[in-house]
Amino acid sequence: MQLSASQLTLPGALPGPQDPQPFFRVPVQDLEVPQNGTFRPEDLEGYGVGCGARTLPYRMQDRYTRSDEPVSLPTLVLENEHLKATLLPTMGGRLWSLFDKDEGRELLFENPALRIANLAIRNAWFSGGVEWNLGHTGHHVFTCSPLYCCKVKEPDGGEFLRMYQYEAIQRQVYQLDFHLPDGAKQLAVHVRIENTLDKTSPLYWWTNTAVPLTGHTRVFSASGQVLHQLQMTEHGVNPGFGRCEMPCPPTMHGADASYPWRIPFSTEYFFQNERTEPAPWEVAAEEDGRGFFERSTQPLYARKMFCWGNLQGGRHWCDYLSKPGQGDYIEVQAGLAPTQLHTASIGPKAVVSFTQIFGAFAAPAAEVAGEWHDAQNSVARKVEALLPAAEVAAIDAACAAAATLPGGALLFAGDERGGLERMRRAAAGEGDFAPHLAFPAPTPESALWPWAEVLGGGMLPDAALPAAYMTAPEWLGVLERTANRPDATADARFQWAVALVENDREAEAVPVLEALAAGGSAFAAAALGKLAARRNDWAAADWFVAAHRLEGDKLDESFAELALEGLVRAGRFAEGWALWQALPAHRRTQSARLIAAEAAVKLGKLDFVDECFKVAYAMIREGALGLANVWFEAEARKKAAAENRAFTEADIDRTLPLPWELDYRMF
Repeated sequence: MQLSASQLTLPGALPGPQDPQPFFRVPVQDLEVPQNGTFRPEDLEGYGVGCGARTLPYRMQDRYTRSDEPVSLPTLVLENEHLKATLLPTMGGRLWSLFDKDEGRELLFENPALRIANLAIRNAWFSGGVEWNLGHTGHHVFTCSPLYCCKVKEPDGGEFLRMYQYEAIQRQVYQLDFHLPDGAKQLAVHVRIENTLDKTSPLYWWTNTAVPLTGHTRVFSASGQVLHQLQMTEHGVNPGFGRCEMPCPPTMHGADASYPWRIPFSTEYFFQNERTEPAPWEVAAEEDGRGFFERSTQPLYARKMFCWGNLQGGRHWCDYLSKPGQGDYIEVQAGLAPTQLHTASIGPKAVVSFTQIFGAFAAPAAEVAGEWHDAQNSVARKVEALLPAAEVAAIDAACAAAATLPGGALLFAGDERGGLERMRRAAAGEGDFAPHLAFPAPTPESALWPWAEVLGGGMLPDAALPAAYMTAPEWLGVLERTANRPDATADARFQWAVALVENDREAEAVPVLEALAAGGSAFAAAALGKLAARRNDWAAADWFVAAHRLEGDKLDESFAELALEGLVRAGRFAEGWALWQALPAHRRTQSARLIAAEAAVKLGKLDFVDECFKVAYAMIREGALGLANVWFEAEARKKAAAENRAFTEADIDRTLPLPWELDYRMF
């Protein structure tokens, strides 16, 4: 194996500064997700458990643009005589490209642009390649952040690349060992997940692989049993699942769902491979029989297909996440639970590991194109011929034997929460974790340095923006002692209140926040607004307006955005419009403009609304319909005015053809 460093340059933009506001988790973490009565008893285990949205202690990466300026990213390249793998260590370790030299073709969807959009736990996400998702439901917190990277030498002289990180939501360490020895025709990735806690914890892992989509792309796995997504109903963003047999889920109205291009709407289904299957697999093949496959050891048994659908909204999403006409892809995924609305578990101080292997697939075209069950059997035989289950087990054994070897010097560094957690444990007399991995302690230049000083008896300093958040239960004692010292700063008390909220102690946090807000803290006032908003109490608007007034457009753009959103959600459109008009130019962000458009259409200010439709927005949320709803209402108001009559809500016609550039509908 050869390992080299290089650069990837492509048009696009990187995430900007992080949002300093705390984004509190939803109060109910176990979701009641529908199912249509077809579930087996085992399908209900872990269904909806621990799937409620949460972000802290991490901050949102919600500031980026639609720029097409060249962006350069550092890459690490693994190469042998058969394959060339390109990884992005500063963007979640994304496997960006897997080029098969023997066949002269790219196996993954290699996006021609770095187009950041609002799809991840922390907002910022981009499509393409292979993404590694750990910790909590969704695209992981490090998808646009760096991982630690080092080269590891084996006793026999072989080498491999390791990436790893400490994930602070679940307090788990995840490690990716990339093996591409000489002669190997597939890339092997050994995943090791360690629970650092003395209790059983939720476990979430999905490997998301983007592959090119054509009208003939076909998807297979070892099982014909799938959990398919139900159609979107009044249940909202989690419509739930039902169990059925491929290839025609009931929601597809007779379409063969193994051909994603034939599916009209955005959807997903999950292959329910047996947990006794020795080496689960998934294939995406084209009309000529060539394509991509991956195979793994247990417990990575579940497989998934996600597509955007062939309606205008889905095709627009593919363009939006790439360059027009160059963004068609699907994702074939692999996970530890039946769906992404199920949660597995990991025992106290336990380790879960598996090896996943990626490579080129090729079979006779006729075998791939037959009736689904016949084709599935043919594809299964071909997968076994390409990479026998016994060989998968042997590769896994070799990778596992090397998984705790110490690494060499760091090639790239991640955030320092792992090193800070080691400092906290040492101060508390607690045990270490993952001793074979280097987690450097924070340095004075680090955003986490103030917390290192707190552990040494120092006081958290006051600053214009809050320090990095610490919300794990293990930090509550430190936070409480620091916040109640005679010399406690406002930020020390704010941090304690944030951690209390995140640990279901809101009643204790509110008086602390109210006292801070009364003392002039804009962040405390905004936090009180967020607590009201998460109860759907839009009296939150008053707290947000108060916070915006306190900060005076000096601290951060988020205050104006929160005040605008609060007023609009409360139906106080005239106040929201007045606030927008009073904003200085540097606070008129795209997010603020989107909210202002909702106020403007209600007030009949259609010239402004029409101007809003011309903006290329960067942060449209997956499934968001706000811009479409504004357009439908604006059209209805224009029609009513042309007919010289008063507008009513009944005039809104959502069957009108929505302009392509405004259509982000998924269903």
